[in-house]
Amino acid sequence: MTEFLTRVGYVAVLWGLVLCALSTGTRADENERIQPGAVPAISFPLTDLQGAIHALDQNDARRVRVFVFVSTECPISNGYVAALNDLYTSSAGADRKTDFFGVVSDPTVKRAATAQHFSEYKAKFPILFDSSGLLAQVLMPTHIPEAFVIDRDGKLVYRGAIDNAWEAIGRRRQNAERRFLADAITAATQGRPIEIAETKPVGCLFETLPGKESQSQVTYARDIAPIIQSRCLNCHRAGQVAPFTLADYEQTAKRARQIAQVTGDRIMPPWIPSPGHDKFVGERWLTDRELKLFQIWAETGRAKGDDADLPPSPQFAEGWRLGQPDLIVKMAEPFNVPADGPDILQNFVIPVRIPEDKLVAAIEFHPGNKRVAHHSVLFLDDKGVARKLDQSTPEPGYANFGGPGFLPSGALGGWSVGNTPRPLPNGMGRYLKKGSDLVVQMHYHPTGKPESDQSEIGLYFVKKPVAESLKEPAKLVGSIWVANYEMDIAAREKDYHRSTSYTLPRDVVMVGVVPHMHLLGKSMKATATLPDSTVKTLIDITNWNYNWQDEYYYERPFTLPAGTRLDVHAVFDNSAENPSNPSSPPKRVTWGDGTRDEMLFCFFLLASERTEDLIHVIFDNLKHDTRQPRKSVEK
Repeated sequence: MTEFLTRVGYVAVLWGLVLCALSTGTRADENERIQPGAVPAISFPLTDLQGAIHALDQNDARRVRVFVFVSTECPISNGYVAALNDLYTSSAGADRKTDFFGVVSDPTVKRAATAQHFSEYKAKFPILFDSSGLLAQVLMPTHIPEAFVIDRDGKLVYRGAIDNAWEAIGRRRQNAERRFLADAITAATQGRPIEIAETKPVGCLFETLPGKESQSQVTYARDIAPIIQSRCLNCHRAGQVAPFTLADYEQTAKRARQIAQVTGDRIMPPWIPSPGHDKFVGERWLTDRELKLFQIWAETGRAKGDDADLPPSPQFAEGWRLGQPDLIVKMAEPFNVPADGPDILQNFVIPVRIPEDKLVAAIEFHPGNKRVAHHSVLFLDDKGVARKLDQSTPEPGYANFGGPGFLPSGALGGWSVGNTPRPLPNGMGRYLKKGSDLVVQMHYHPTGKPESDQSEIGLYFVKKPVAESLKEPAKLVGSIWVANYEMDIAAREKDYHRSTSYTLPRDVVMVGVVPHMHLLGKSMKATATLPDSTVKTLIDITNWNYNWQDEYYYERPFTLPAGTRLDVHAVFDNSAENPSNPSSPPKRVTWGDGTRDEMLFCFFLLASERTEDLIHVIFDNLKHDTRQPRKSVEK
């Protein structure tokens, strides 16, 4: 007992030293802290002390997430490292579906020193270095250490102490009697309510430095490099499609004002949906805090900072990110892209040789030439129409703007620069009929010198036979669409509005949405009005960009009941002020597939608890589409 009291006294002395060291700051406001039951807006990735990028903004795998704020100084925090190692070992991993992180959010310590510290303490769990305060700003810890548990649906279900070992400062039990964090993790992974959702943590007060950011506070090494590595390097590195690299301080500093401008204008990273809808897989929307850091750094001297703050260079996966595909298909021959001229949309027909019908869980697209490949859309043709179109042209493939030039029998998704391949959630798959052709529509942009491309696609199948999978609810993914074919946009018309709608005849699971317009597109919004008159935003694009269109999968697919009305409203700009207008001066535009024509399509990717319901909706939607008025106009 004497030894124990001596140890407590020693800790109390250290505690006093820590309070003296940190007392210049301001503690997080306990009245404004996030409460259990809220959904924290964690919409950014962070890097750990080894340089690994953790996509905290994505959780389509539906893993429980644990964050424990720790430090290099607080003795109580350091004393918990061994216990946290045990928790990490017992809770993390694929079987338990738990991500477990330590978080250091202290701008006064260097990354290198932090890495050395936790190496000496033999921390086994990944430690996120959050010196810019991105995560701290969302979770608002009040103490070090303080633990947070977020369930698989993104809801905060616990915050507080790790256990009850510490009653108060200088008062430590020999053995913890209540293991709050362990109990919360177990309940969250099992989908059970948390018995105790909040406890009062005991430890060092969480401090923030006073005053606004200054030149000395925002540096490349500590604040900018982590954002560049996690948000930009996927494209802006050697051998990728971006026109320049941002791999080091010099390359980034020389473009600081440009980076602040294009990020502030939401041009980069390329992501056109606005917030206000269910989270999409692969979102690249920068937080206001990240945008502010870019702006301050560009305007206050672009300080490099201390190299000890630099994160290690990330290692990007080469080869197949999702593992060896079940089937690899490739363009039959290279396609030559000229040195200059307009962008090219070319369709390539690739036979898919499979012994039986399959459900495709994922595709992984590998561009043959990353300098010219901008994006692709993968259509299916089970009638051989695309083959005839291909045979009618001397070059590989055939050109067609907008669509593939025929009514597809299905689709397998698409690819765009910066996308990360992911399987459809919950064992879902798209139907691939035996004997079908894959029609790959490629968007190429000339680089100033002759180029060639021969891209390939890896297909990943649902492991169960199709017949067996279709017996399970919500496994088959199909698509429907709504369209407005009455396009007649007068020259110089700046705000041309068109709407369309469709009412679901059966319950469905909304998996994703794919908006489509051409070069005059200005904005598009899709909503779902439920039978009880509740309106749900499905996607809202306030600044359409044809070059960055994509497929958008919901991280958490959701059910829409029969009777739900899907509404799509789009605005077009046919004025000279539209920089994408293909005609100068502007000309009258009507509906069509051509570059100078226009379209309003919105596709919805659906599943259903019963396969027959999905098939019924698809055929009902086809009948609905045939009844839509087609305005015949002469130009």
